[in-house]
Amino acid sequence: METSNELLKSYLTLVDRMPRIMELPTLMRQLKSNATEVYILHFLLANGSQYGTDIVRATGLTTSAVTQICDKLGQEELIERTRSDQDRRYVSISITSKGEEALDGMYKIMSNKLVESIRGLSDDEAHELLGHFRSVEHLIMKRKDLTVSELSVQS
Repeated sequence: METSNELLKSYLTLVDRMPRIMELPTLMRQLKSNATEVYILHFLLANGSQYGTDIVRATGLTTSAVTQICDKLGQEELIERTRSDQDRRYVSISITSKGEEALDGMYKIMSNKLVESIRGLSDDEAHELLGHFRSVEHLIMKRKDLTVSELSVQS
């Protein structure tokens, strides 16, 4: 139980501080975007064309919230919507080339900020940190359904 509590506290601290280390709030204001919009663009880039319900499942947002975000991204020509020929109720959402360029620009800025924040690490320390990030990513991808109560039982 103690280990799971320490893991949870460390995770929450990391989630809180990492965006600030990379100056993400400032960057999002400059780009007139928010983290959810960036996540949706990233999700579309990584997974290809998706339906709104897929984005709802991936983000945990309501259908209404996803619709509003997609409306904004569509107005900015970062995504495009295409109605299905077979069933007009289904709308496929895709990232546009303009959306890919915007996301690539954000990635570059974020990458530079991350590099600045770890500049004091030796090559070995940087590789070790990368290994830890990959381990956490692997754990998350392996156990997307992991809940806090399950984490407490596993420790």
